[in-house]
Amino acid sequence: MNTTPDLAKKEEYAKAVCFFLSEMLRTHKISLERSAEIAQRILENINLIDTEEDFLKLIKELSKDFEELVRLEEQAHYRVEQSDRKSLDHIVREFVIYTIAEDLKLALALLQEVVNKKCTPQELCAKYPEFSQFIDKNFSHIKQDNINPTQTT
Repeated sequence: MNTTPDLAKKEEYAKAVCFFLSEMLRTHKISLERSAEIAQRILENINLIDTEEDFLKLIKELSKDFEELVRLEEQAHYRVEQSDRKSLDHIVREFVIYTIAEDLKLALALLQEVVNKKCTPQELCAKYPEFSQFIDKNFSHIKQDNINPTQTT
């Protein structure tokens, strides 16, 4: 199958909805007609989805009309949080590897902060300018709204 990465990602989100709907059908929690309505609305809006956040927004919006999607919204929200955390862990790991030999205290302080409390990349960047500079230098390919020290949440 020769699909572009964007199209493949959209198909992945559509499949997630299909799997959710098939499970709802299997457990008799939704009718065939209602499932078809939901699937149709997803297909009509699939071009609006480029990221997990877009997927979550769409599901959240559609759950206003289709209460069955509330559970999928919860699952999508959890998945976005997990993905964000995994990305943060990766960046912090790289920063600690890079920094530990030169500034053990800084590496340890940042590592302990990430391990001991739920913090955002924005908070870490604001508190540790070196971390912000490291991201700018080494992770410029990451969307800036995900790691922007001035962004408020």
